[in-house]
Amino acid sequence: MTKELLLKYIKGDAAKQEEIEILEWIGKDPQNERYFVMLNNLWISQNISQDKANEREIEEIRELTTKRNDSRKRLRRYISYAAAAVIILSVGLNLLFVNKTISDKNKKEEPLRMAYLPTEYKHEVYTEKGVKARITLPDGSMVWLNSDSRIIYPDRFETDIREVEFSGEAYFDVVKDSLRPLIINTNKNFKVEVLGTKFNIKSYDNDSEARTTLFSGSLNVVSMVPGRTQKDSKEVVTKLKPLESCIVREKKSPLHFKPEHAEKQKAWKDGKIIFESTPMAETIKILERWHGVEFVVKDKSIYSFDITAKFKSESIVQIMEMIKYCSLVDYSIDSNKVVLQRRKL
Repeated sequence: MTKELLLKYIKGDAAKQEEIEILEWIGKDPQNERYFVMLNNLWISQNISQDKANEREIEEIRELTTKRNDSRKRLRRYISYAAAAVIILSVGLNLLFVNKTISDKNKKEEPLRMAYLPTEYKHEVYTEKGVKARITLPDGSMVWLNSDSRIIYPDRFETDIREVEFSGEAYFDVVKDSLRPLIINTNKNFKVEVLGTKFNIKSYDNDSEARTTLFSGSLNVVSMVPGRTQKDSKEVVTKLKPLESCIVREKKSPLHFKPEHAEKQKAWKDGKIIFESTPMAETIKILERWHGVEFVVKDKSIYSFDITAKFKSESIVQIMEMIKYCSLVDYSIDSNKVVLQRRKL
C-alpha cells in the first residue's frame, strides 16, 4: 500500500474501490493500522488552523466523528477548525475509519517502528570519510559521529520508545527518560537499549566485530546467537556497567568484559588516534576513515606488521612518516591514494 493512496483516502479523494482496498489493508495487520493512524494524525496536525474553535465547530466535529457516511469526504471542511479541536477530530476519525480498533484495554500494542515511518519524517546524517559531526536528537540527546558513520532518526519521538538506526562509530550522551528507552538498531544484527547514559558504539560494515563501551549509567546489548537451526537461535541480553564493554561477533556469543583502559574507546571524539599493537589491516581501515584516503598495499607481507603509536591532529603525511620510521613500511602519496610497499634493507 502506497503512502500516496493512503493520503488520497485521508483527504477524501479516494474512489470507492480504493477505499475498500485501503480498509482491507488496514485490517490485515496491527502495524498497518498504526501506520495509518500515525499518517492520519500527522496530516491533520499539519493542516489545521491555529485559531480557537467555537462551540458550534466543536459540536460539528463531534457529529462528524460519530457518523460514517461520507465523513472522509467532509474532512477538508473541518480542517479549517481550530487546534483546540484536533484531538477530537483525529481520535474520532481514527476510531471511525480503522476497521480494527483497540477494544481490549489489557492488550499491549507494540509501538510504531522506525521501519514504518514515511521517509519525509526521518532524518539521515552520513559523515563522509575524513569528516566528523555532532547532532542533537529530538529529545535533546547528543551524538558525536565518527567518520564514515550513518544515523537515521525521526522528526520527533512520539511512541513509548525512542528509536534510531545506526552504523559506523558514535559517542552517545542520552537524555534520561525512565518511561521511554532509547533503542539503537545497528547494522550488525544487535541493538543497544538505554534509558539515559553515555557510551561509545563501533559497528562498521567492514569490521568483523562490533563493540559497545559504557561510561556512565547502564545499558543492555541485545544480540542474536544462532543455533544449529533457525529455531534454535536465541536472544542474548548483555547488561553493561560503567567502564565495561561488549563485543558482538557473527555466529558467536557476545563477549562481555572490563577493558584495562576503557576511556581509549572514545579517544577519537577528542581528535586522538591510539594504536596499541594494532594489526596493519586494522590500522589501514582506521586511517582511511579518519583522513578520507585510499590505501593500496603492494606487498602483502606488510599486513604482518603491528603498529603502536598515538596521534592527534597529525596529517596523513606525518602519520605515514612515523610508521615508516618504526617499521619496514615505505609509502608514496598521489592525491588521496597512499601506496604501501615493504622497504628494502
